Formats: sequence, C-alpha cells, structure tokens
Amino acid sequence: MAIPAQAWAELSQAEKRSRALEAADDLFAREGLDAPMPALAEALGIGVGSIYRQVGTKDELIGALVIRRSEILSQRFDATLEDPDPWEALKGAVHETVDDCLRDALSQSAWDQAASVSDDVRLARQQATDSLTAMFDRARDAGKITSEASPEDLRLLFFALREFSSVGADQAHRFAELILKGISS
Repeated sequence: MAIPAQAWAELSQAEKRSRALEAADDLFAREGLDAPMPALAEALGIGVGSIYRQVGTKDELIGALVIRRSEILSQRFDATLEDPDPWEALKGAVHETVDDCLRDALSQSAWDQAASVSDDVRLARQQATDSLTAMFDRARDAGKITSEASPEDLRLLFFALREFSSVGADQAHRFAELILKGISS
C-alpha cells in the first residue's frame, strides 16, 4: 500500500487523511491496536510526522476511526426509517452490522477509550445510539418487538461480536438470529 512520497505530496489534505485512516484500519486489522505509528508510516511510504499532521496522535487516529464507524451506523439505522417494513429493515441493518463487527479491528475497549477522551467521539457514538433507538422504536411501534426488549439488546449483540469476532460469520449471524427471535413479538 506504500505511496511514493511525491504522490503523497500531490494529494489534498482530505485525500491524505482518508488514505491514512484507510491504512490505519488495515494495519489495525492485521496487527491489532498496539501497532506502532512507524508501521503505519511505512505502510503509507511517508514519515511519522506526516501522519501526525494529517490525523494527530494515535488516540486521535483511533477516535477518527470510531467516528467514521459511528457515522456509518447512524446512516444505516436512519435509512431503515424509510423502509415500509420496519422489522425487515431492522433485521437487515442488524445483519449488516454483524458483518461490520466481524471485520472491525476496533475492539469495544477502543470505542470506549476514544469516547472517554473526545467530545466528538462521544457525540458521534450518541448519534449512532439515537439512530439505533429510533429504528428499534419504529419496529416496536409496528408491533414487531416485545415490550420486554430494548435497544440495549442489540447493542449487547454488537458488543459481544466485536469482542468475539473469531466465531466466524455463520455463527455470528446465527447468534444474531437468536437475539432477533428473542426480541420479536
């Protein structure tokens, strides 16, 4: 993935930031969140200082990745509000999120740590939670979810899969189906 230095210099600030985030995502997926910043710089073919100029510290980099994930979740959950079948839309969004959890190198601890140091991360995560709640409430209002269930049941599913992503896709989706059956009316 190394980018020649000259090519890096020709990129816009937004393109540099996007490439740095993409490379960090790939690096963390392979090596975990303990991967050092020099490894990221090497992957990009640039100096460490260039990374700090584009995305800041490693904590800020992780925060930016969490914000990106939170925005994707918000958009996904908000899109279900336009679907004529709230239950099928919720199920589809849950299974898409299960796939994300399996691919996501950012552990729940990284999500929590990033939120503890950044108002922007907390705000993005809260928006994703609000979107999840709106999707859930719409399906409940349509009579598709039991009164005992809560949006927290889905958050627990996603939390568990982020921590135990090694179960594999088939088992993860089976687990999601069990949760969905448990909350359905």
